[in-house]
Amino acid sequence: MPLKEEVKIPVGHNGYLRCLEKAMDRTQRLLCENDASRDYEKVHAVKSILYATIEQAGMETDRLISAQELLRELLTLVTLQADPLRRERQEALKVLEELQAQHYRS
Repeated sequence: MPLKEEVKIPVGHNGYLRCLEKAMDRTQRLLCENDASRDYEKVHAVKSILYATIEQAGMETDRLISAQELLRELLTLVTLQADPLRRERQEALKVLEELQAQHYRS
């Protein structure tokens, strides 16, 4: 293992999952080694990937909260379709477009 490992942070939902899998794998390998705690380079590398994964989890949470808010707004606007007004329909289409754009970016 190199002296200093660069932690590359993948972007998006799949990037978060890859980062999480990598963090769990590296942590398990470290914890299963005898006297791994004395190998400061390995400990540092695992800490780095854990920090990166924590950041990714925060970004993923923000993305999901944003999607949840858009879905709630969309639900409200669709519910109003029982008494459709052109403006509300346009607003619903706008929210749906934003939700789709957010989904395809990740």
